Amino acid sequence: MPAIILFLTVLTAGTKYCCAQDDQFLCKEKIDLLLKAVRDTGSFFIKVHAAENLISQNVADGLDTVFLSLKKSSPDYVIGASRVLARLHKNNPGIYQQQINELLALFKYAKNSRSRLTALESLGKLGYNYPLPEITAYSNTGTHGFKAMARWVLSNDNSRNTENKLSELLLSHDILDYRYAAYALRFKQTANRLTRRRLKISFRRLSINDEARIYLASSSFVHGNKKKKDQLKQVLLSYLNGTVGQRYEVAEALGIGGSFKDLQVLQQLSKDENADVRVAAANAGLRLLQCRKQN
Repeated sequence: MPAIILFLTVLTAGTKYCCAQDDQFLCKEKIDLLLKAVRDTGSFFIKVHAAENLISQNVADGLDTVFLSLKKSSPDYVIGASRVLARLHKNNPGIYQQQINELLALFKYAKNSRSRLTALESLGKLGYNYPLPEITAYSNTGTHGFKAMARWVLSNDNSRNTENKLSELLLSHDILDYRYAAYALRFKQTANRLTRRRLKISFRRLSINDEARIYLASSSFVHGNKKKKDQLKQVLLSYLNGTVGQRYEVAEALGIGGSFKDLQVLQQLSKDENADVRVAAANAGLRLLQCRKQN
């Protein structure tokens, strides 16, 4: 067995988690699912998602070796691997900044526009917020999703003004503007009153067949009050038999804004035919169970 993935087989043996004793088995089951995704899945970004979730659960031993190796193995892996390595080394300024600099270079200079957009999205997810001229320019005049991703990055300064600029795109008639804005807002810990109002307006105007509707439902659920959550949960559950992306978003939303009683739905999704949905469901379950590996 290759040394770089040996840890994936033995890491959880005897591990204890910071959760109720009765939930130890469920915690380990979900951690094992994430480890298996890093080890066995053929999709690189599913490996990334699984690794990021493991890091959030304090299960990070060996991931550095795995993703350094993957990063060297293909140019297509640089963005995702840099994101994982940045999360792993958040408390190591030198290594962290090296990963950020690589993402910035790809955002600025990659020939493929999709790579530039994905690099910008990764910067948003990592909390980067420096208003570089290139990012500011995209936030004003960007197309094909760049405007929303640039405004996500700028909104990481947590000011009302930059959040309002991001949520303004919810009222756009460009589907990539309101889809990506809603997606970005789902990652926010809080949303101000104007943002919540715009989420409501945007969601209500969309037809049930609009492919962005799931992202509006997800973000609205995460930031809604109890009454609205109960209503929006029914909308989310209507997507349980939807596309892979829709099922993935249901799991993510329930993990962030749901409660212990949502574990039954997440158990269903943890057996989904798609590995990325299973990863999202496992991570959501870990959040709701409040699992975290003891040091």
